Amino acid sequence: MSAQDWVALRVEVPPAVAEEVAGFLVAEGAPAVVTELGEAGVRVEAHVPAADESRLAAVLARYLGTVPAALTTVALPVVDWSALARRHHRPRHVGERLLVAPPWDVPIVPGREVLVIDPGMAFGTGQHATTRGCLEAIERALAAAPATSALDVGTGSGLLALALARLGVPRVVALDVDLRVLPLARANLEQNGAPHVTLLAGTAHAVRGRFDLVVANLLAELIVADAKALAGCVAAGGCLILSGLLDEQAANVHRAFPGWRIAGGSSEDGWRTLVLARDVPSLRADPGS
Repeated sequence: MSAQDWVALRVEVPPAVAEEVAGFLVAEGAPAVVTELGEAGVRVEAHVPAADESRLAAVLARYLGTVPAALTTVALPVVDWSALARRHHRPRHVGERLLVAPPWDVPIVPGREVLVIDPGMAFGTGQHATTRGCLEAIERALAAAPATSALDVGTGSGLLALALARLGVPRVVALDVDLRVLPLARANLEQNGAPHVTLLAGTAHAVRGRFDLVVANLLAELIVADAKALAGCVAAGGCLILSGLLDEQAANVHRAFPGWRIAGGSSEDGWRTLVLARDVPSLRADPGS
C-alpha cells in the first residue's frame, strides 16, 4: 500500500455515545480520530489506511448495533508528504554563528557553521523553540568560556552535539534512551564532519565523567527526575543548559537544582531555556580578625 492510500470513516451518532465511539476506533487501531457537530448529532471521523477500511467498518457496525448511525467512507486526497516536509523545513539562522538546513536546501553563508539535518523521526531539526534556545545558549556559553568537553543528554537527531563539535568543543558525548534515533544521529554527525562525537544509549545516571558544559533538552518532568544525575555530570566551574520546559515550569525545574543559580537563558513561544551555574559561596570576614 502506498503512503497516500487513506480513507475517512465517518459516522454520525447521538452526542451521548460520540466519545465512546471515538475511543473504540482508537482502540481498534485508527491512528487519527476527530469529532465535530453534525446535522443530527456528532460526526466521528477516523482517518485510516485503505487496507484497514473493510475491517474497521465491519467491527464498527457490529459495535454500534442498534445505535442509530449512518456510516460512510470517503477517499482522502493524495498528500505529497515529501513536498510538505520541504515547505516546512527551510534553512534557519540561529544565534550569531549557526545555520540549520535540510539536505535539499543548503546555502553557503560565510561566517556561519551550516548544520545539515535530515528531518526524520528524531527530535531536533531547529524548527522548535526549545532546540533554538539550546543552540543559542550553547553559542553564548562557548563564547564566554571555551569548553574542552560537553555532554548532550537526549540528543535525538544529534543537532546539539553537532553544534558543540562544530563550535570547537574537542570532546563531545551524546546520549539518548531511544535506540531507534541513534543511527539517525550517527548519520547526521558523520555527514556534517563530526564523526568523533561519542554516541551512546542511556541516561545521565550512567555517566561517570564530568563535563564543562552539559545540555539537556528534555521534558520538564524528566529534568526534575534526573536533576541529581544531571548536576553530577557538570565539572567544577561548568554550566548546565536545560530546555524542553514551559515558562510556567521554569521555577519548579530550578528548585530541583539547589545550590545552582540562573546564569542566563531565554524564552520563545512560551518555551523556556535555562542556563544554570553553581553558586559560589560568599567569603565572610573572620569576626576575630
